[in-house]
Amino acid sequence: MSALYFLRLGSDDLDQARRYRTRADAVAAYGYAARELAQYGQALDGSIHLAPSRAELVEYPDLVLSLGPRGGIRVERA
Repeated sequence: MSALYFLRLGSDDLDQARRYRTRADAVAAYGYAARELAQYGQALDGSIHLAPSRAELVEYPDLVLSLGPRGGIRVERA
């Protein structure tokens, strides 16, 4: 089974992470939420955790997401 992408937003607990089938879907979901909050002067951090199932998630993220100064999404390996 291939890995799933679990998106964790802000201070969400790991068990609240949303599951996505592709990295692009997870990054797009983060971008939507981060841009919404940026309109009101707020910042949102995010992380993506790769795992074959929710039961196998680990606390340390695989990717860290942030909104860049011009509105782009930065995806960095952790």
